[in-house]
Amino acid sequence: MPKLPIFVDTAYLVALLNRRDGLHSRATTLAATWAAHGLELLTTDGVLIELGNFFARSPLRPLAATAIHRIRNTPGWTVDRISAGLLDRAEARYRAHPDKGWSLTDCLSMEAMLDHSATDVATPDHHFKQAGFRTLMSASDVA
Repeated sequence: MPKLPIFVDTAYLVALLNRRDGLHSRATTLAATWAAHGLELLTTDGVLIELGNFFARSPLRPLAATAIHRIRNTPGWTVDRISAGLLDRAEARYRAHPDKGWSLTDCLSMEAMLDHSATDVATPDHHFKQAGFRTLMSASDVA
C-alpha cells in the first residue's frame, strides 16, 4: 500500500532555503528522511507563488527560483495546479471560517491535501492543526 504524500507548505520551503531560519535544521532533517524513504511530496501553485513572493527582494531570490523549478520538475513531487474547482473550494473554506486566521493559500493547501488524502504537512503553522491535519515542524511536533 503506497504511503500518503506529505504536504509541503511555504514555511518549510523558506526554512529549507534559508540557513538563518530557526527551523532550517528541522527542515533539512525532514528532507533527508523523506529522501531516504522515497516519500511522495505534494504542494500547490499557491505555495510556490508564496515562496517566490517571500524571497522577491532577498539575496536568496535565485535560490528560490531554482527551488521552484526543481520542485516542478523532480520525480516524487506533485504540484497541484490552481484549477477553477480547487480555487472555488478554497474560497468556500475561506468564507466558511471567518473566525480563523487562515490565509487563502492555507485554504487552497487544505483542499489539495483533502484531494490527495494527505494528513501530514511540513509546516509550523498551527492553522493546519486547527483544520485537523498533523504538522511536522512546530515545537510539539519535534519530540
